[in-house]
Amino acid sequence: MKNKTLYTTAALSAIIAAIALNVTMPDTADAQDATTAVGRVDTSAAVQAAQWSDNVTITIDADANTFRFESNGMPSHGFAEKYLIPTDPSDQPFADKPAEFFNVEESATYFKETPVDTTITTLPAYTEEVTETSLGRIGVAITGAQIFNDYENFERTVVAQDDQVIHDHVAFLDECNGHTLVSGTDYHYHGIPVCITDTLDRADEHSVMIGVLEDGFPVYGNHGQGGAIITNDDLDACSGHVDVTPEFPDGIYHYHLTADEAPYMIDCYHGEVEVAANMGGGGPDFAAIAKELGVEEAALRDALGDTMPPDFDAAAQSLGIDSDALRIAMPGPGQ
Repeated sequence: MKNKTLYTTAALSAIIAAIALNVTMPDTADAQDATTAVGRVDTSAAVQAAQWSDNVTITIDADANTFRFESNGMPSHGFAEKYLIPTDPSDQPFADKPAEFFNVEESATYFKETPVDTTITTLPAYTEEVTETSLGRIGVAITGAQIFNDYENFERTVVAQDDQVIHDHVAFLDECNGHTLVSGTDYHYHGIPVCITDTLDRADEHSVMIGVLEDGFPVYGNHGQGGAIITNDDLDACSGHVDVTPEFPDGIYHYHLTADEAPYMIDCYHGEVEVAANMGGGGPDFAAIAKELGVEEAALRDALGDTMPPDFDAAAQSLGIDSDALRIAMPGPGQ
């Protein structure tokens, strides 16, 4: 993968100089409770040096302490030839559905480019109070694709990886733990993107950075120090911890994707994040949903609020509509 990076404000040497914090890493046993020992780490140099694919443009703004990620949304590793697309995305889970429930789509003609344009901080701030990740984009990967959380529905009852289904050698999720929305847009990962990690990770080394979450903290595969496999028991509730990584030898709070059991992905942010970012790519089309339900868009947004998952019964009552109709109209990412 080649790195396409534009600098708008400062030379790389200035950014590298700014990253030095002269901090001491806590022992592994104490790392979870000693996050503040690392402080706020400038991630600019690591972001600049990451192995972004050719369809990604990274623009670092040193004055604003941000970087802009732009891509066509298509993963550089390509797709499976065919995918199972549910005919009724609201009828979850999918794992128990027969072959007749799905359409078999050819990715070459079905999948569509989905431009991704997001600006992320390069000075992520760790917070004790966590924010649940929403459906839709929660981060970006070096392949140009999006990172989603575990779930296929607002209620967080259907984990995409645990709902895998295969009929006649055609799968719902591909071998990279990814797929698109039912519309063929917004390709995203629901687990370790092995198409990246199998290429970049070494068996006896820590995983390399494979992406960044919307709160600015880096994302890794499931290899820790010396190549040890990271499991959920090694991480906090948001699938993160403080440790040294190849890009951050002085340590940083960072996330790991895991393979042992759910959560495979990141289900909450431990960094400051805007609510707007938490409703990133693949989120619901509120205008269309409001029109379908016969309510005002502003009233719909107000009724649903910012909590995840929304209280559909309360929202429906305030809108004067049927709660089941609201649930059906508010689809998960697969819809």
